Amino acid sequence: TTTTTTSPPASPSSLGNMFFRSQPMSAMVRVRDRFTPYFRRIQDQAKKKVYRQLDFLQLSKEPSIRPAVPDPRDNHKLKRVNLALEMNLKVGDRVRVLYGSEKGKEGILHRILEDKNQVIVSGINLKRSFWHPEPGPGKPSIMSIECPIHVTNVVLLDPVTKTPTRVKRRYMMNGECVRISKVSGSAMPSPVPVGVSERELLWAKYESQSLVRQKSRRGPMKEDVFGNREHFKTLLRISKESAARKAAASETNAE
Repeated sequence: TTTTTTSPPASPSSLGNMFFRSQPMSAMVRVRDRFTPYFRRIQDQAKKKVYRQLDFLQLSKEPSIRPAVPDPRDNHKLKRVNLALEMNLKVGDRVRVLYGSEKGKEGILHRILEDKNQVIVSGINLKRSFWHPEPGPGKPSIMSIECPIHVTNVVLLDPVTKTPTRVKRRYMMNGECVRISKVSGSAMPSPVPVGVSERELLWAKYESQSLVRQKSRRGPMKEDVFGNREHFKTLLRISKESAARKAAASETNAE
């Protein structure tokens, strides 16, 4: 009879020691940059096997960036609004100033500057601007001109109550557009015909004269007065003559 003896199974710790003893020291050192986990290597191999001829199907490792939210204002740029048209203002209307140094004053709307949303009211916001192109007795030396006011600083007046009011548009049966006051409900009167202002005519004449008028020369004098000896000698002679004249006058007074 033969007896066989089986050795007990090796413990995990002893197997690990045997493995590390069999491996050289250089193999046990793991470089951080070169080390790749086992499951990652299996995934990479599977990707290469599936997409070995389709490189563009490989997934990128870059973080996903959400597209920017479209701005609705890109296609709809800001547009200039004609406030005088929105407020139903016309040249020749009687308006009142609401704000500023001319608050409470009334005048006729002389001109509307649509590009700047400003208005010019006759006799309101006068500023001294230019010299009178034709000076003479009974004429002012400096002329004043109306400066523009923003259209939101003026308001229409109700024809019945004479108070500030807003205006709406309504169409009659014959198709005519009529402006209606919101305070009294009555129709606004037609604008007063406005002619050319005298101040504007004088301003145009002043501009035409200023273009023709020769401007005074600026800068150093043409003649070198300070470096001219003859000029200096003349001044010295004049000063000596005046001193001698004063001395003779004093002697005559003393006698």
